[in-house]
Amino acid sequence: MTGIGILLLLIITAAIPVIIVFIWFKAAKSPVTIPWFLASLTAGVFSIFVAVLTQRLFPTPGIGSLWALLFGVFIRVALVEEISRVAGLLILFHMVKQHRKMDTSFCAALGFVSGLGFAVMENAIYGVSNISLILFRGFTAAPLHAACAIRVCMALLVARNEPVRALFLFISAVLIHGAYNLMIVSPALPSWLAIPIAYAALFTSIHYFTKTTNKD
Repeated sequence: MTGIGILLLLIITAAIPVIIVFIWFKAAKSPVTIPWFLASLTAGVFSIFVAVLTQRLFPTPGIGSLWALLFGVFIRVALVEEISRVAGLLILFHMVKQHRKMDTSFCAALGFVSGLGFAVMENAIYGVSNISLILFRGFTAAPLHAACAIRVCMALLVARNEPVRALFLFISAVLIHGAYNLMIVSPALPSWLAIPIAYAALFTSIHYFTKTTNKD
């Protein structure tokens, strides 16, 4: 199989959570139509390219120190990726506001899908170097990024009227993201702890899907 064929296979495998969520949305008659679903995925994909380019501007921290580890997982990865997520979601917000009001449940759904778009490309990138990671990351990184994207999307939604809450939501996304990464990369911590972190973050975000508060 050629390199392009392997990459396509990796992307398809990484996209399994996206397919599952798309079927769920269709069955639940979600207001997120196919165009909005695809736009949200695109916002997530755009965000990861912004993150990758931004991370190259950071100096590579030294190896072996606790500071290097914490800087790497919480700043160079988690903070940069969540800020990059803001960039993609702001574009998506602008598109939505041209057609409809953004309410809480719709915002949560768009954030959820954009997080999956981010995870698909990230998992494919990791899979190129280590294909054994793709299934583990597919079913842990996908809910992790979905949960963080919901929080960031909600932060953007309430930023004008509730800036303190918005800041809390954004910081919580960074801390959850960093904690997940720490479990995976730290030799002193069991990597399986990344699983409950990812799913606890997702389950504590699901309640936004049932809210309908309108925001201009």
